[in-house]
Amino acid sequence: MTRAFYGGAILAAGVVLAACSSSLGQGDQSIRNTTRILGKRAYVTVTLDGGSRLVIRHNIPITRATTALDALREVADVRLGAGGHVVQVNGYGGGRETALGPDQSAWFVRINGVESSIDPARLRLKPGATVWWDLRRFDIYRHLPVAIGEFPNPLFTGYRDNRRPLRIAYGPDFQKDAQFLRNTVFQQLDPDVRPLRDNGTFGGLGGHSGPISTVAVRTDRANLIIGRWEDIKLDPYVLDIGLDPRGYGLTSWIEGTQIRQQPIDQEFDSVIDDAQGLVWASTVDGADDSAIVFVITGTTNAGVHGAVKALRTGKLQYYLSAVVDSDGKLITGIKNGPLAEPR
Repeated sequence: MTRAFYGGAILAAGVVLAACSSSLGQGDQSIRNTTRILGKRAYVTVTLDGGSRLVIRHNIPITRATTALDALREVADVRLGAGGHVVQVNGYGGGRETALGPDQSAWFVRINGVESSIDPARLRLKPGATVWWDLRRFDIYRHLPVAIGEFPNPLFTGYRDNRRPLRIAYGPDFQKDAQFLRNTVFQQLDPDVRPLRDNGTFGGLGGHSGPISTVAVRTDRANLIIGRWEDIKLDPYVLDIGLDPRGYGLTSWIEGTQIRQQPIDQEFDSVIDDAQGLVWASTVDGADDSAIVFVITGTTNAGVHGAVKALRTGKLQYYLSAVVDSDGKLITGIKNGPLAEPR
């Protein structure tokens, strides 16, 4: 939206998240945790339009040879087109004709939150993997590299077999949030936790480009950043992503002092009233196998705290990105989630 240590590490993260809240906002979070307890199984979800409609949700047994395409075939009726790409799933898809020509939609697969560019027939699954197939338009957003709705993945698992060490950088007033995530969700990873200096520079965080004092994102790390937008945008990678949200697959972002969103099936973005907190994720260059940049931010301190709260309590499951108010209440207006029930 990989990982040799799914069974133990992911179970621990799942249990921590479950313990953080008495109501996770998604009724089957316990199923997801149970899937990992059972061992050699994968959790398969099929949706439409970025998660706005649920088609299928199952956990299945897997072997070392099971691929993302095998997992889909296990739970659905799949029709392949020329070249072996997925055309229809349970009758959905297939380039339907519209008034403006063929429907610009296709099936995309996401593994542990990362949208994969690998042929799904060659993409082998590891025990505990989450496999999210989604039918969506591709003419507006060609690629949506990372979804926040599989948190703590992909920070915990990485993508495929590329697990980068985790680094958590936090701004003024967010040390407790950073330490909470470090000591509960990510304790097994023993992440490097660094503060953002009062003068707006990241203490001791060196990257591969730009002055060391102003770089928070490392291309050899998985990066979790917590702070007000005015502070974290000093990082050149974060700034580049924020200046080209569509190019990096962001459906929510901050522009000036406003939080904006763009549905994946609409041409224009809009300002979200009363929004103060935001969670988005991408990679340093938009490629699925590059370093992850997972950002918890906002226009106010309260908004950032609210975004942390919403994330750690499991309210953002299956969202691509999310916008919250100062209390952590979701006020997102786009069809990125949560999953609707089948109909």
